[in-house]
Amino acid sequence: MAALSNFSRLFNFATNTCIRRILPASINKQYYPGLKLWEIEVAGYAHRRQTIKYRLPWFKPQPSYQEEIPENYDKEKEKAAADVINEINRQIATNSVGRLFAVIHLCGAQFKVTESDVIAIQGHWPPQPGDELKLEKVLLVGGKDFTLIGRPILNKELVSVNATVIQKTLSHTITHFRMKPRKQFRRINFIRIPRTMLRINSIIINGDVNKKKEVEGLDRIY
Repeated sequence: MAALSNFSRLFNFATNTCIRRILPASINKQYYPGLKLWEIEVAGYAHRRQTIKYRLPWFKPQPSYQEEIPENYDKEKEKAAADVINEINRQIATNSVGRLFAVIHLCGAQFKVTESDVIAIQGHWPPQPGDELKLEKVLLVGGKDFTLIGRPILNKELVSVNATVIQKTLSHTITHFRMKPRKQFRRINFIRIPRTMLRINSIIINGDVNKKKEVEGLDRIY
């Protein structure tokens, strides 16, 4: 076995020596492509990104920055927006908006409500039955023909959502079971979560949309 290994090493050495003498230097370097320390390329700062020619079919083409925009482009958009706002204000003034709905934020949750709806607030909440509330965090208000979306909430002077606390009760019995495997630990607890029932009385849009008032926030002055 040792003789065979020595013979294979000798054969490899002889063939490599013959190849070095027969082949030119350019081809010989291909067999030993060792890089020197000063030949290793170092990544530098990219001054220009290479543009990708292939794009997925559902991507929209990039707009041409040399495209000419007509002079009346902004005027047409402003006129269309003004027409929409005037139509909304006309419906509000004539009380023809229909039944309004709203998305409100209350106690860390969002509710989509309309008039005469009853919502349940989970957990402890201080208001008592009979208290009348004005919900100020209104995210959205909509009718049959339009929708007002807040960024993130609508102006509290523009929209009023009034509600009344009608009942404070407890939820159904909930079974809370805990177990630790291989520890002989099992516990069963029965809990009931407090609930506050809230009735939505009215959703009202006060005044015109997109109308700037001279003074705002007077309701915050105590």
